[in-house]
Amino acid sequence: MKKRIFMISLVIVVLVLLNIPVRSAYVAPILMYHKIDAAESLISKIAISPETFQRQMEFLYRNKYNVIPLTELIELISKGEKIPHNTVCITFDDGYENNYTKAFPILEEYNLPATIFIIVDFVGKPGYLSRRQLKELGDSKTITLGSHTSTHPVLTKIDKKYFKKEIVDSKGRLDIRVAKSVELFSYPLGAFDENVRKAVIDAGYSGAVVTNPGKDYPRDDIYALRRVRISESSANMFVFWIETSGYYTFIKERRDD
Repeated sequence: MKKRIFMISLVIVVLVLLNIPVRSAYVAPILMYHKIDAAESLISKIAISPETFQRQMEFLYRNKYNVIPLTELIELISKGEKIPHNTVCITFDDGYENNYTKAFPILEEYNLPATIFIIVDFVGKPGYLSRRQLKELGDSKTITLGSHTSTHPVLTKIDKKYFKKEIVDSKGRLDIRVAKSVELFSYPLGAFDENVRKAVIDAGYSGAVVTNPGKDYPRDDIYALRRVRISESSANMFVFWIETSGYYTFIKERRDD
């Protein structure tokens, strides 16, 4: 962990001191959360404890980060406008009940907007949002709801007619349940190709998120926006600062080559 922190810090310092196209290396961080659960955070890379989430949100608030809705970031990118320094978006995948019971009160406390991507068929199942919770989140000023498909398949591994159904039907059903148009989409496991991407556009979404499409993929594609996965290792606020710096994606993509 210490070696990882040192190397990332060193790269950021070198970028700044040598004036290596820092702006071109910058990617506004879209944070990707899943479960907010203390027990799960000890064994799962997609879970963090409520205490860690509280500290992270307080960090963003106290340090005056420009935390904006994902829809606003997409609009800035679409218009080719400069993204303000320290801009951050917060997202959750799957629609776990603890997003409502643990994360939502903290987001409300600091007035921080977030997007929750819902697996529509999982609503009402144990461990996932109930219909009432989903509606309450949809009615709030803090939360934007998006689709994470109906059943969470890997879209690139199923027949075209089925992935289209997953993309289209999940939007239509969410539109009805929350009584508003759902505009955002998250590819399950971050998997997409040009056919899947086109289906998302054709379904009427205004943007979509992935995990890491690779360093050669365009950074301004609003239907394949990169995200930073947050795990319990980010309980270290220095690690979290690096991950929210805007340069973490640039560093990670080259580290992984």
